[in-house]
Amino acid sequence: MTTRSEFLAAGVAAAAIPQVAAAAASPTASPSPSPQPSLPPLHFDVAAFDAVLDVPAPHKHLFASAKINGGLILDAARNTVNAYRDIGVSLKDVQPALVFYHFSSCLGYNDTVWNDYFLKLKPPPHDDRTDFQKDFYSVYDGKSRGNPCLHKTGKEDDVSIEALIADANARFFVCNNATKYIAGFIAKALKLDPAGVYAKMAANLVPNAMLVPAGVWGIHAVQERHYTYLQATL
Repeated sequence: MTTRSEFLAAGVAAAAIPQVAAAAASPTASPSPSPQPSLPPLHFDVAAFDAVLDVPAPHKHLFASAKINGGLILDAARNTVNAYRDIGVSLKDVQPALVFYHFSSCLGYNDTVWNDYFLKLKPPPHDDRTDFQKDFYSVYDGKSRGNPCLHKTGKEDDVSIEALIADANARFFVCNNATKYIAGFIAKALKLDPAGVYAKMAANLVPNAMLVPAGVWGIHAVQERHYTYLQATL
């Protein structure tokens, strides 16, 4: 059975780093069983976490996703927001919260991280892609720059992160464990300092985002603050 650490070390890194994906996902690979020891601990502010979630909106909804899957978690949040609009509920009364963990953590970083790290390596041929790589390229066409799910599209049914913030002040929570593993593999692939990569990733989240100690912890913690829960993808 694959352990959680092996899943993160092989799977998340494979989604983020195309050229090392095959090696990372190989049965003979030996991923580190714990985050890089050189990486700094997360100084998590529980009071700030509570303040973000403690809003007077009567309709509070949590969406979580372990996979990118074409940005399906953003579709789920958008459809929920639109449904409230359709029945005449003010969007001031709706508060979406989204947790990105495992593979979907890639959605939580801004253009700087995507351009400087994720997009540095040439996409592998389509037929040679692992499941992890297919998930990553479900939102990235191999040509565009920056986070493909971040910016407003101008379309009527805009599912971008910026549109969800503009319409419903959506909040985003990114798994710190996944961030550490991704940083470690990026550093190895691009011959960079792991601590420096991690620091840059942690400082370049999408707007309205916060690192949480673990995505799975975040899912429970948000629910405890009286948000209903939808798992968008497994």
